[in-house]
Amino acid sequence: MNILSSYHPALLCMQSLHDQFPAALAFYVFCNDNGLKVYYSKGKNDGILIPKDIGELENNPIVIKFRKTKKEVMWADLDDLPINPVKESRKLEIKQLSIQDEIEQNVLIFRIPSLNDDSFDVFALSFAKTFSNFYIPSGRNVLSSELKTTIGKTVRSQIQWLYEFHAKQSTSINRIQHAYQQNIDELDESNEILAREQATNRDLLEKYLTQLIRNQEITLNCKIVLKNGFLDRIKNSGFGIESIKMIVETAVNTAYDLALNKSIIYLTPNLIQHKKQTFQAVHQTSQLAALNKTVALLDRYEQAARQIELRSERINGRNLAAELQISAPAITDAIKKHNSKIKRLLEKYPSKWPLICDFIRPIREIKWNLAASE
Repeated sequence: MNILSSYHPALLCMQSLHDQFPAALAFYVFCNDNGLKVYYSKGKNDGILIPKDIGELENNPIVIKFRKTKKEVMWADLDDLPINPVKESRKLEIKQLSIQDEIEQNVLIFRIPSLNDDSFDVFALSFAKTFSNFYIPSGRNVLSSELKTTIGKTVRSQIQWLYEFHAKQSTSINRIQHAYQQNIDELDESNEILAREQATNRDLLEKYLTQLIRNQEITLNCKIVLKNGFLDRIKNSGFGIESIKMIVETAVNTAYDLALNKSIIYLTPNLIQHKKQTFQAVHQTSQLAALNKTVALLDRYEQAARQIELRSERINGRNLAAELQISAPAITDAIKKHNSKIKRLLEKYPSKWPLICDFIRPIREIKWNLAASE
């Protein structure tokens, strides 16, 4: 499905006119839509617009003059159109119209400034001569010239609004598309820079590894042969630069110890052992993160106890709760929740929270139990 701005506004307006005047006899529009075009639809609105190809009339002086004429609204006859489905071309004729002729003119012609050139998009609507489209009783003289002019200006204003709306939406869509394309270009450029940096880093890392291995050859007075996958495993492992030297030296020493011929050793990917170490590091990190929450809890309680002490008040659960602006049961529940972690922290730091360890009963009991178990 195409968005609104994908279509020439004349086609959208033609569809609107179809909907507004379903019983009109015919609809025409002369416009610049990637070249001079006439769009024509006849009869009852069936939702299909049929463009009439006038490519051979691209330079037709009558059509060009018709689009450049500046009169915004007029009523005329089909013969006043430069071309129509029945009559492809005609000679310019000047004819004198009577008042009755003007009243019987049943083709509304109006012009909208083109969005694609310095001429106008010209619309023509052919009505029955009885003007039954306007729900007026049948008769030949029922629409005055003034009323027909008013109808024409009203219809033109509606189409002018659609043109302006189309232009605004096209501008907004172009701005969004430009911004979107700019973001894509910037993302592509960032990815290219990142790819170049990664390639450069891998090259530098490989040179660093080669130098480390060369140093080990000198130290051990042997030749070191790299088997397939050894360097790639280190480069793809995500090791920090500070760990690589130790990992390489460990792998070389292991290979040297296992070698029957000490003058030549082989480094294979399986000599790089890091999974267990990584797991331990992650496990230790998660443990520290869990303990940090308990440390923060105890620090907060100790700070509150110091404030109570500065006021020369008694340090107990009730005053601590008031200082923290929570309930005393909330303190008890928190200590119960962190019981095992508080025990581990007090084992490691027995003198770190002296006030709450001496005066807050649940914490004091944990400390006493630790002392009794020693």
